[in-house]
Amino acid sequence: MASTTVKVSVETRDRIRALGGETHEETIVEALELLEARRFWSQAEAAASWRAGLTDAERAALVCRDAEVDAAFEGID
Repeated sequence: MASTTVKVSVETRDRIRALGGETHEETIVEALELLEARRFWSQAEAAASWRAGLTDAERAALVCRDAEVDAAFEGID
């Protein structure tokens, strides 16, 4: 895998080191994965709240639209 150098402040480097991963990269990758997961679930919860606020007619329209998209792609391998 290709690598690059990233400049960070001494304070940031010390924070990364303090988290105790085997390498700085391992610690950064773990932090990125946790951040991505948190953002995913935040977006999923926002979408669920949005959908819960829809009227029955709006929800039915979404179901129809999804069925149309599914039908358009049916049989494509």
